[in-house]
Amino acid sequence: MAPLEWVPLDFRYRFRCADDDCPTHDMALKDWEAGASYRKFLRKYGERAVHDKLRERWYDSMFTPDRAVHFFVGNIAAHPKTFMLLGIFYPKVNIVQYAQDGLFTL
Repeated sequence: MAPLEWVPLDFRYRFRCADDDCPTHDMALKDWEAGASYRKFLRKYGERAVHDKLRERWYDSMFTPDRAVHFFVGNIAAHPKTFMLLGIFYPKVNIVQYAQDGLFTL
């Protein structure tokens, strides 16, 4: 088994949540797929184009008016008030408009 290649980038998202008093959040994405994209794009497009291709994949194609972006967040027991992004879900808006509004509402 080959060792996992190190990814020299930190995938981060800065955003405001629905709380009216939210200053902003700045969170690192820990999704395995982001690192795999880096390695794939580096091999396919080379060092000069890898950043542009990653931005296309991890920002431009997701954050569009026709997408409803949701972050999967989590924490660890040692730091229960510190959250990190574990994944991103970005379905078409017309799909989620028929889903429930909240976790505890029907």
